[in-house]
Amino acid sequence: MDIKAKSLSRIILLMSLLAHFVVHGQQQSSDEVSADLPHTVLRLPNVHPGRDSVYSYAKSLLTEALRVTQSQYGTFELIVSNQETAQERQLRSLEHNMLDVTWSVTSTERERQFLPIRIPIMAGLFGKRALFVKEGDVRLKKVKNLADLQEFRAVLGYDWPDTKIFRANDIPVLETTYRASFRIISEGFADIFPRSVMEINEEFADKTLSKGLTIDDNLIISYPSPIFFFVGSDNQALARRIAEGLLMLFETGKFQELLLAHKNFKEGMTLIDGRTVIEINNPLLSEQSRLALEKFLPEFAMSEAVLKRDVTEPVAPAQAAKQ
Repeated sequence: MDIKAKSLSRIILLMSLLAHFVVHGQQQSSDEVSADLPHTVLRLPNVHPGRDSVYSYAKSLLTEALRVTQSQYGTFELIVSNQETAQERQLRSLEHNMLDVTWSVTSTERERQFLPIRIPIMAGLFGKRALFVKEGDVRLKKVKNLADLQEFRAVLGYDWPDTKIFRANDIPVLETTYRASFRIISEGFADIFPRSVMEINEEFADKTLSKGLTIDDNLIISYPSPIFFFVGSDNQALARRIAEGLLMLFETGKFQELLLAHKNFKEGMTLIDGRTVIEINNPLLSEQSRLALEKFLPEFAMSEAVLKRDVTEPVAPAQAAKQ
C-alpha cells in the first residue's frame, strides 16, 4: 500500500477546500510573500490534565504543518504558555494577543469571533462521546434511544459548546468546571459525564480525576463536532499558512498517518465498537463546517480501511521469505 498515491482529481478536490472551507477573507497571492522570510514565534496554550496525548498529537500536527511551509513562510518556534487555561479563555487569548494558535471544538459563535482552519484534526471523534458514570451504576444498560437518555442528567463545562448541544436535545445539564465534573458524578449529583472517545481512557487512567468512576460500556452519544485549529480573527496570514500546511500533509498521507498511529485514536475507535450509538443534533454547526466534515471524513475512513487491510492481509510465502 502506498498511502501517498493520490489521483489528480482528489488532489484538486482537497486544494479547493482551502478556498471554500478553510479560511475566509482576502487571499494573499504567492508573489506577495517576502523574499526575506521571517522567523515566526507562535504561542500555544498549556495542556489540561488527562489530555496530554491528545495535546501532543495536535502540537505535532501543527509542527508538521508549519515545517512543510517553511520554504514559503519562513522558520518558526513554538512557545507553550506556563498557565493552564480553560477552552473559552484560550480562544479569548487569541484576540488579546496572548496566544497565537489554539485548537477547539467549533461552533457558529466561535467561528464568528475567531478564525477557524476548517480541517477536522481529530477526524470527528470529539463528537463521539463515551460516558463516565459512578462506579456500580448500571442504569444505562436500559437506555436504547434518545427518549431514554433524556431521563439522565449530564455534567458539562460552563463554556463548552457541548452544553448547548445537549440542552438543545432536551438532555438535562448541570454546568460546572472540568475538574469538578468528575467529583459531581462520583458523588451522585449528576448521572453522566460525556467525554470524547479519544480522551476518556487517558482521563480514566488518572485516578486523581476518575476516583469512584467507571466508563459505561453500553452507550456512545454521537453528534457532528469537529475540532479545528483557531487563530485570531485578523491573522489571515497564519491561518493560510496552517491551512496550506495541513493540506500538503493530507495530500502526502502524513496527516492520516499521524492520526491513525495515535494511541488515543485507536482506543477511541475500539470504544465505539459494540456500543449502542445514540445520534443527537448539533444546532451550533455552521454550514461550512458541516461541508468540511463531509469532504474530509470519508478520506480519513478510507485511509483507516486501507491500513487495516494491509495489517490483516496475510503475507505471501515468497514475501515472508524475504523478510
